[in-house]
This record gives sequence, C-alpha cells and structure tokens, in this order.
Amino acid sequence: MQSDGSPATGTSAREKLSGLLTGLLDKVPGTTRALLAAGDGLKVAWTEQPVDDADNLAAVISGLYSLGRQQFKDTPGGVRQVVVEHDGGQLFVMTTGAEFTDTRAVNTVLAVVATLEADPGQAGYEMETFIRGLDEHLVVQARPNAFSGLGQ
Repeated sequence: MQSDGSPATGTSAREKLSGLLTGLLDKVPGTTRALLAAGDGLKVAWTEQPVDDADNLAAVISGLYSLGRQQFKDTPGGVRQVVVEHDGGQLFVMTTGAEFTDTRAVNTVLAVVATLEADPGQAGYEMETFIRGLDEHLVVQARPNAFSGLGQ
C-alpha cells in the first residue's frame, strides 16, 4: 500500500483486490477475514489466511449464494445477502449484484467473516459500499465446461 492508502503500483490485480479487502476489514471492528470468489466457487482475492482456508471459504460462499438463488428461481430479483450466525461468529455473503447479458460472465461473491461483536448493519453497509465501488471489476469470465459436448 502507498502512503495514501491506495494499492502499490506494479502489484497483481489479485494483490490489489486483496489490499482493498483488507481496507474493508479495517472499517468494521470485529471482522477477521474477507474473500471474493467467482460464482462457481474459485477464489479471486482474499485477505491474509491460509490458502486452504480461502479455498474452503470460496466453495462455501458460492454454495450458500447458489442455494439462496435456487430457492427464489421463479421470483423476480436476486439474492442480496446471506447471513450465517453461529455461536462462534458471523458470516456475511453478498453478490456483486450485476445482471449480465453476456452468458460467458459469472458474478463474484463477497464474504466477510466476523466475531459476534461485529455490527451486522455496519458490515452490510461497508460490503455494499465496497461492491458499488468496484462493480465493473467484479465480473469473472466463466470457465468452459470440460465435459460439454461429450456423449453427443
């Protein structure tokens, strides 16, 4: 990070996004980890945590978002947020919310893990602000299905 809080030049896109995620955590007391994942479950950027933990969190949040979306598949609109409250902490999940006409693009999903002391309202507000600030950069090109065309 540079002295003005912006990401250092010459860093990768993932490192820049990870730095911005760290900034998000700095704004909400009680938050411990943040992660961006493609809608298909692969991590895009994450705050400091073991890579295996980031992989696991990416899969979990993608699944949670997908389950919520499936429940309301016949209802106009989209899933705004999924919240998991546990005796050990909280998990907040939001989609970037963009609607795409390009079927080759998938949404990204943002997760913040927090202690029970974290304010859910503040976490949600800061996540929404984060998403609005980066909306067009939070689109991931869908990976081709390795099995498409087999058996035809």
